[in-house]
Amino acid sequence: MANQQQVNLLMKSVENWDQWRMENPEIIPDLRKANLSRLNLGGANLDYVNLEQAILVNTNLSYASLKKANLSYANLASAVCFKTILSEANLMNTILINSDLSKANLESANLSQSYIIDSYLVNTNLVNANLKRCNLKGSYLTGANLTGVNLQEADLTEADFTASKFNKNQYNFINEIDSLEENSIENENLIKIFQKENCLNFGLLSYLPSSETIWERNQLETIYQTL
Repeated sequence: MANQQQVNLLMKSVENWDQWRMENPEIIPDLRKANLSRLNLGGANLDYVNLEQAILVNTNLSYASLKKANLSYANLASAVCFKTILSEANLMNTILINSDLSKANLESANLSQSYIIDSYLVNTNLVNANLKRCNLKGSYLTGANLTGVNLQEADLTEADFTASKFNKNQYNFINEIDSLEENSIENENLIKIFQKENCLNFGLLSYLPSSETIWERNQLETIYQTL
């Protein structure tokens, strides 16, 4: 269970929390199963913190740092993680439904078997992240960097990868899918081969984003200028 004194300190104010962490760098905070829903934790220093099974529903984590933090089995539904640092964080089996991870740094993070459904990862850094068996249904990864990402058995149904970056050995499949549609029979076979080799699950027609569903970047910037 969580250290209640540490939970109370964080809930009191981010300023007090960050000061305490500066004064006690040797302590790894224990916030397991803590209910931190609807809090404003923007800019908080949560590096290395144990947040396993924590509840962070509708929590603002914008600009916070959670490097190498343990968020396995945590609930971050509708959380705002704009420009949040989550590099090398453990997000296995984490719930991120309807969350916003736009411009977050998830480099080398473990997101295997997590639920990132109907979420925004616009311009997000996912370099070398583990997304094995991750559910990304209906999420926007517009402009995201997925170089070196493990997508084995991931569910990418209706996900939007417009302008996203992949490795060449992934056949530039996502970036070039529009041109693949032109030769339907040949490309249908290519798609099936790609899906089989990478254990992916998505259909071509349902996958292709329409002009109405592409995320408006200007709107995103406008929204976060008010935070």
